[in-house]
Formats: sequence, structure tokens, C-alpha cells
Amino acid sequence: MKIVFVCTGNTCRSPMLAAMFSDYARKVGFDCETASAGMQGGGKSVNPKTEHTLSERGLSAEGHVSSVFGEREAEADFVFTMTDAQRDELRSRFPSATVESLSRFFGADIPDPYGGGQADYDAVADIFEGLMGKLHDFVTAPSRPC
Repeated sequence: MKIVFVCTGNTCRSPMLAAMFSDYARKVGFDCETASAGMQGGGKSVNPKTEHTLSERGLSAEGHVSSVFGEREAEADFVFTMTDAQRDELRSRFPSATVESLSRFFGADIPDPYGGGQADYDAVADIFEGLMGKLHDFVTAPSRPC
């Protein structure tokens, strides 16, 4: 199973969540491939504050180079966006893709820490930690409501 996480520039939230969910999946014995992409940009390293947040949790996104969401990512089994607007845009551009916003599990868009302090990045990681089980249950459910 392939899961792609999407944010704006693919340097903060989506690589952070991809690393965190990959680690979670490994720990619970769930076989999946995680990836991340952005709605724009491309070619940049992960934000240093993202890397710091991950390293504090024993994880890393070292070597990550941002990329823009395209046809290849749309073929994933599941695509999760940080905002409802991103979900709506990807559903419009890639109607055959299975795209869902993380707001389904969090109750609101995931805040973008870009431009904020380290505490903002840590807070987003805390949100993600709270979503791990919900995401796992969603992608492994035998049937999902539309």
C-alpha cells in the first residue's frame, strides 16, 4: 500500500508526517510505503525546524528533496492533504485519486508552521502523533463511508 501526504511546499508538514507515519507503521507491523509531495515548489530540502522536530523524536527526513504532486503520486492508494482546499484541488485535478483531508480526523486544517518558531513545528508533530491510530484505522478499514 502506498500513502502520500501533501502540504503546500513539501518542506515542513508532509515530509514530517511521512516520516512519522512510516515509523508508526513499522512499529505496529503495517506494511506500507509513505511519500510526500507539495502543491507547489520543488527541489528544496526539508525545513531545518522540521528536521529538528523529527530528530527530537528519533526520526529524520535527511536527504528529502521537495517535489510537486503529479500523476505518479495520484496513483497512490491514499492521498492525505493538510487542508480541505488542497483536498478539493487535488480531487478536481485528479478525479480518480483517493484524496482525503486530515481535517476528517483532526476536525480542522492542519496549521502550517512555516515562518513560525520551533514550538509551532513541535505542535504540528504533536497533532500528527494524535492522528497515527486514526490514519491507520482508516487505511486498513474493510470499507469506508464516502
